[in-house]
Amino acid sequence: MTDRRPDAFGLPFLVAVVAGLCVLGAVLAVGVDITLGSTPRPALLDVTIWSSAVPGAVLVVVGACLSVRAPRHPMTWVLFAGGLLTWLSGVTVGYATWSLLRHGGEWPGTGVVAQFGARIGPLLNLVPPLMLLGFPDGRLPSRRWRVPVMLSLIASAVAVLVAAVVPWHLLGVTDAGVPDEVLPVTLPDDVWMVALSALPWLIATSPVVPALVFMARFRSAGAERRAQLRWMMLAAVVNLALMVVPAVVGPGWATDAAFAVSLVALAAAVLVAVTRHRLYEIDVVVGRVLVYGVLAATVIALDLAVFLGAGAALGDPMAAVVAAGVVAVAYAPLRSRIERVVARFAPGRIEPYAVVADLADRLERAGDPAAQLADVARTVAMAVSSPYVRVELDRADGATVTAESGHPSPDVVVLPFAYREVPIGRLALVAPAVTPPRARQRLMADVVRQSAVAVRSAALADELQRSREELVTRVAEERRRLRRDLHDGLGPLLAAAALKTQAAANLAATDVAAARATLDLVGEDLAAAVAGLRRVTHLLRPPALDQLGLDGALRRLAGRFGGATDVQVETVGGTDALPAAVEEAAYHIVAEALANAVRHAAPTRVRVCARTAGERLEVVVADDGVGIPDGAHSGVGLVSLRERAEELGGRVTIGAAPQGGTLVRAVLPCHPAGRDAPSRHGALP
Repeated sequence: MTDRRPDAFGLPFLVAVVAGLCVLGAVLAVGVDITLGSTPRPALLDVTIWSSAVPGAVLVVVGACLSVRAPRHPMTWVLFAGGLLTWLSGVTVGYATWSLLRHGGEWPGTGVVAQFGARIGPLLNLVPPLMLLGFPDGRLPSRRWRVPVMLSLIASAVAVLVAAVVPWHLLGVTDAGVPDEVLPVTLPDDVWMVALSALPWLIATSPVVPALVFMARFRSAGAERRAQLRWMMLAAVVNLALMVVPAVVGPGWATDAAFAVSLVALAAAVLVAVTRHRLYEIDVVVGRVLVYGVLAATVIALDLAVFLGAGAALGDPMAAVVAAGVVAVAYAPLRSRIERVVARFAPGRIEPYAVVADLADRLERAGDPAAQLADVARTVAMAVSSPYVRVELDRADGATVTAESGHPSPDVVVLPFAYREVPIGRLALVAPAVTPPRARQRLMADVVRQSAVAVRSAALADELQRSREELVTRVAEERRRLRRDLHDGLGPLLAAAALKTQAAANLAATDVAAARATLDLVGEDLAAAVAGLRRVTHLLRPPALDQLGLDGALRRLAGRFGGATDVQVETVGGTDALPAAVEEAAYHIVAEALANAVRHAAPTRVRVCARTAGERLEVVVADDGVGIPDGAHSGVGLVSLRERAEELGGRVTIGAAPQGGTLVRAVLPCHPAGRDAPSRHGALP
């Protein structure tokens, strides 16, 4: 039997070794450049060594990283091969240059290596077209692109081949300073001149088809694929901007640095697009590139204008110093202005912290929930780049407060939001053209969560003030009703009883029968007074709670609603020591829920459960009726349920029962009797 073990020296190991060697070679190339300094070099090797070796090593390392994450991705090996060619171009030139200048060309293969390093450069021109054609998945948008792509690749290959093998003397290099070519291609000079005359056209047209393929792929791509393609677009913009450097400054370290940065930008774009395009927000990056690109160009132009203008006007060397001070003071507000203008066209432009901080500041300044909701709508629209956002907040009285940002649209997504697990409103928005990345979605969730707390707090403060006003009004009305009932009902009865008692006393000595009849009338008046007093006290508190406790009162209540409906009552945990206010709230909540069920749901069975757990009472009323229809609004009864619970700091939820029907669940905080609230035992008998 053969023991099969994983190959420890497979492709990943070889890729890692090559990447390590490339990094080492790049370091040596930098050392060679620094050591040689300004020493005159052979014509074919008079280039900056590090400008090819360092970015080439970066491309190889990026390709190696992608080979671990996405070994089958075509961009992995385009980057790896392109980086390796770039690195070889720099390292071979460095090897040959060092051999020729420091050892007289005695190192092995100096001529071959020099010619290879000088000739390999044109091959690098194949990398950008291949990246545009194959990014991000290596497939063409459709079959109709096969012939144009094939012709474009042939044109690019011919251009690269001509540039790689054309004799040096036709390029104006008469003294190469290195040994003769190893593999010369012998063709008549006239043929080479025709090829060289066609070379600019081949070079100019070779990127056209790859660019068109990229545009077609972007046009037909979905939101996620476009997020990947935008990174390549950003790298292309950077490369186009850097192409200006050689035209402005000519050959030199700035041009070499621009070439290196352009390759690194391509590698970084591919790496992020393949592995992390959901993590980093391309719109934010593009916005900042535009902001600082326009800013840099503006500042440079302003510098030149001020320096030249001041120098011409003053004719003094100190003009430069004065101009520098003027620029430093003048361009700061201009920078802010440019940022504001460009930010209008860059979605996702606001930093998460800035969004949350701005929202907090707005919520502090807003006085009422309606104004706060308007600020929330604007902030959410800005955070996710949505053209329309609507925020709805449910009030305790059944009304809904609404705020909008943007123009209404039927294509909205509705997201409910809650406060302490209780639904309090909804967020409706039009999805942006590009799906927000995860960081932006988390920002929206944080904004909504913070907004829910702030808006709910403001709404509770508003409801508290309204409840206080209602409480004062209710107490005054209750006092007036009691005064009226006692004055108009019990008062006359007791006054009549007193007068009749006096009359009976006067008749007792002369007419006993008449006195007895008068006392009978007194008894009737007192009985009526007692009945009236009982009626008044019953309005203050259900007597069944004092007589039977919550358990017995709920069972009596269930018997009242019985008949065609089977009403079952269950109490768990003991309900004897509950505060009076909690008992009354629970009793009225169950009564209202039973009345609604019997009146509207036509149930066959209703289950009532009162459960005490710790310092809270949970009351559940579940029926098997028809349930609550969609779009139904809260009536006076349901609003009353919520108000009774919220007066004690509790909450009521109303929804569909698991087996069908309606489920009313109330949670009421209750402290031990005698500590924070009076129990029912302190009530009137």
